Amino acid sequence: MQWMTLAHIHLDRVAAPWLITRFVDPDAQFSYLEWGLDGELPGPELAQQVPEGTTPVGLPGVILGLHDADGSCFAKVLRHHELEDPALWRMERLVSAGVRHAFGQPAAADETAEESMLGAALDELGTALGVAFDDAGHLERALGLYDAVYTLCQIRELPAQTLADAPRLPPLRTPYLREAIGRA
Repeated sequence: MQWMTLAHIHLDRVAAPWLITRFVDPDAQFSYLEWGLDGELPGPELAQQVPEGTTPVGLPGVILGLHDADGSCFAKVLRHHELEDPALWRMERLVSAGVRHAFGQPAAADETAEESMLGAALDELGTALGVAFDDAGHLERALGLYDAVYTLCQIRELPAQTLADAPRLPPLRTPYLREAIGRA
């Protein structure tokens, strides 16, 4: 399926395509709609430029739109496609923390220090990827990063005793955690 998001992808508009590719449409192809060259933020009229048969995501004024009072684009994809995986919802909290960091907004009242730190890291790494690569290259390279973030969230969802029993040394810890995630 063909998908379209705003050009100059960053954070939420990288995480949402990751989510779509990994859990909604493994054959997803993304194209990017240019905006902001006039110095203005995009408005909902921009969605009129999405070609017929292309699903808009991360554009203003669409169902799977930009972060707003209804949540991040990532959360909108989760809800729209009824994805209930607790690790994905934990990941959404990181994405939302990163969006707040990107816009200089205060942390959410229930945001943990780890969520703030990882959200800020996603924001900063997203900025660097956006400078280093064009949108297609950025998304290609970020997929592995978001795979790792998802795995971290899966680890955080494991029972406390399973985590307490995890070996400390990586040669033993890594297969232990892989197996624990597989059982979960």
